[in-house]
Amino acid sequence: MKSFYVTERSAIGDDAFLRLLERLGGAAELTVELREKEASDSEILRWAKLARTRLEPEVPILVNRRLDVALAAKADGVHLPADGLPFLRVRASAPRGFRVGVSTHSVQEAVHAIGEGADLVVIGPIFETPSKKPFGPALGPGILEDLPPLETHDSEVFAIGGIDEARLDAMAPFRDRVSGIAAIRLFQETADPRAIVERVGCL
Repeated sequence: MKSFYVTERSAIGDDAFLRLLERLGGAAELTVELREKEASDSEILRWAKLARTRLEPEVPILVNRRLDVALAAKADGVHLPADGLPFLRVRASAPRGFRVGVSTHSVQEAVHAIGEGADLVVIGPIFETPSKKPFGPALGPGILEDLPPLETHDSEVFAIGGIDEARLDAMAPFRDRVSGIAAIRLFQETADPRAIVERVGCL
């Protein structure tokens, strides 16, 4: 499976965040989403450029919500929250090859995003997690079985929400429905984030 690291720089501090990115480096099958809700546009732009210097070119960097900032930063894409701009409007405004992801909170929303052609679809919360409480109770991993098989569409689908090291193996049975695991703490609260990416890759 693939890894989707959603950043929360404020939780670990600037220096630790940069060290984490350096450790990830050119990790295979990794995508990084800069999700800095409290940062100004100029700060997001700065951090996107800094992230690019720490990560290898083959690691895609997405900016949360802001298409304009993502384009200014020459990021690889933008990730839209469930209450963000409509996917098709953003897709129409984005250059060719620019990736557009969408967050969803139900199978129905995920299927809709897949049908519209989203490059990445994140579904959750799968388990209880502090950052996802506003979106309702955990969906449970069983709902992933209701997603369309990956072989039937071109979207990358990631499960998110409370997926820690102890729960990684529980995701393996759904490898035909989800492309990988998206998380904040899974990658930030470990001494070896590169090893986590490698473990996810073995699922």
